Amino acid sequence: MNGLLLLLISFHLLLILTPISDGRFWWYEHLGLSWNGILHGKVWQLLSYAFLHADWFHLLVNLCMLWFVGGRVLTILGRKIFYELVITGVLAGAVLHLITSMVMMARGYNESYLVGISGACFALLFALIAISPQARMSFIPVSGKNLGLGVVIAEAMMWLMHPSLGLPVFAALGEQMVLLGGGALFEISHACHLGGALAGWGMARRILAPIHIR
Repeated sequence: MNGLLLLLISFHLLLILTPISDGRFWWYEHLGLSWNGILHGKVWQLLSYAFLHADWFHLLVNLCMLWFVGGRVLTILGRKIFYELVITGVLAGAVLHLITSMVMMARGYNESYLVGISGACFALLFALIAISPQARMSFIPVSGKNLGLGVVIAEAMMWLMHPSLGLPVFAALGEQMVLLGGGALFEISHACHLGGALAGWGMARRILAPIHIR
């Protein structure tokens, strides 16, 4: 896992050391995830977006999740399953984000580039919750099961409330949140988080499923 952490830090250093203007935009255009890139054959964006981050805070949050949550998953399930969860979480997050972006663009909104390995982080978190639902996370005085339920509900609500989706009732709540100063919450891809979380939970449940011997 240390190699993955170093790779993420290296990519961010390359990004911030690139001269501002078109040079820095190149990273987002070619490695960040967008429908424009996918439709132009840049299918690697389904994975490469995970290696870029918006800023140091974004990177630090994901590094902490990978270290504390991913480390436990790595110890319990091993290196192979750990990286399978990472890749699946990144892909699942990308797919749900693209579906959401497609709806937004159909309603006349411009899409933005998706960056960050959050999908994998949520996949690891929910795999750990599925493996040990009664365990308590460090510094969080609730069981893994209750934590997971709360996170899923929160992410699903924020996803549905995005004003650009225009869903009845939900969009109105989202617009009220924007008026109250919470617009930055909709700059986060909750679709990516939710996709990663569902993928991680599903993979863990499959791993834990009993084997029927005939």
